[in-house]
Amino acid sequence: MKKLFSSFLACIMILSCCGSALATDTEPYASLSLASTHATASTGQNSGEVRINFSATASKSASLIGASIITIYKSNGTYVTTIYGSTSNGLMASGVSRKTGSYTYKGTPGTSYYAVVSLGATAGGESDSRNITTNVARAK
Repeated sequence: MKKLFSSFLACIMILSCCGSALATDTEPYASLSLASTHATASTGQNSGEVRINFSATASKSASLIGASIITIYKSNGTYVTTIYGSTSNGLMASGVSRKTGSYTYKGTPGTSYYAVVSLGATAGGESDSRNITTNVARAK
């Protein structure tokens, strides 16, 4: 009787472990809303400028897409500033499946900068975002 009871408990424990492992595997591995992202930095046209270019593509028309946050750093990693994207400043768009744009940072001439750009999309009730670190660019 003890062996039967022990075997029964062992089976229940094994099945409960398998059940919880299966539950955590239901998360999707690919984004349902954000299909591709890209961001780069380049020297601006005027003295002290660095231009941050970005693009985000959704898998379908998005209620909101683009750069939600751009954080500027000096090339040595020192934090400089944060810019928050919106449809009113042109860093975000609504009702489209692709948003390309740029932000020009006015810094110190001759200083090198890079940015971490948070690109995101909300499409079909699903939201996703990715942080992209740009290359380093020297301000003119």
